Amino acid sequence: MKNKKYLSLALACCLLGSIALAQEKKEMYDANYIADIFYKLNSDPQDPKRKINHTKGFCASGTFEPTANITNAVDIPLLKQRSIPVEVRYSLGGASMDDKSKTRGMAIRLQGDKEQWTLVMTNSEILFAKNPEEFVQFLEMRIPVNGKVDTEKIKKVTQEVDSFRNYANFMNTIGISSLENTPFYSNHTFWFKTPKQKDLIPAKWKFIPKDGIKYLDEKELKNANKDFLTENFQTYTQAKPIEYDMYLVYPNKGDATDTPTALWKGKHKEALVGTLKVQQYQGMQCNKDVYFPADLPTGVEAPKDPLFDLRNATYGITFGRRQ
Repeated sequence: MKNKKYLSLALACCLLGSIALAQEKKEMYDANYIADIFYKLNSDPQDPKRKINHTKGFCASGTFEPTANITNAVDIPLLKQRSIPVEVRYSLGGASMDDKSKTRGMAIRLQGDKEQWTLVMTNSEILFAKNPEEFVQFLEMRIPVNGKVDTEKIKKVTQEVDSFRNYANFMNTIGISSLENTPFYSNHTFWFKTPKQKDLIPAKWKFIPKDGIKYLDEKELKNANKDFLTENFQTYTQAKPIEYDMYLVYPNKGDATDTPTALWKGKHKEALVGTLKVQQYQGMQCNKDVYFPADLPTGVEAPKDPLFDLRNATYGITFGRRQ
């Protein structure tokens, strides 16, 4: 009887210890901790107030023209405007300063008469991590130790973790493109109000260039310099704006809506929301700004995955640190 009592006490202690350890880890993976990691990875002692993620970028302006009757599909009052002024920031991933890197970002702010909508996207359909623990692991193994990054460890862990491997495999399917040929994706699944249904419906969005998705060939890439995105943009927009069609993409049965690492495959129902026209280069001033994905208009609600709120909080912390 005594043995059973002691065994029960031991199991209870182990359980309490596991709960305490899990809580400690959860608290460790907060926005401040992740901000600290970004600074270890990307900070520049010569420029302590620069952005420490998506560091290099430039600003542009344009308009968003909603499709006629789109509010019959999604109940978003902002989209009733015929033309909405837009601020745009194009960027590179991480702290890369060479436009021949592969990762692209686009943040746009639709400035309506009564509301605004900030959309933060990358040229990947998925993120590299599904939760804070994976996010931290992905970044920490890239921090140099004694001036060196352990590339062998990165290769090994990438193959062991599904999220990392799937992201790497996706990025291997795309090339390096100019902005008029780059698609952009929401990564997260958002929730939309409709005029007819009581329940919100899930959807991702994508911006597809009207010039088509194309990549630089070997010769074009060799001739491109580290600032070719800005130069190409300014040359291109002298004649006409860069245009993207925005689509909502609805999940099929079985598509995961609670993780940004799920790649939806096959044919999906889509709705054309409108056309973004980016037409005027605006310099570098917006590089000091912050773009919160949680800045949503009436009719759109936030994703339900574990990373969305954490990303917004981290953006706020890093923005505050560089003031």
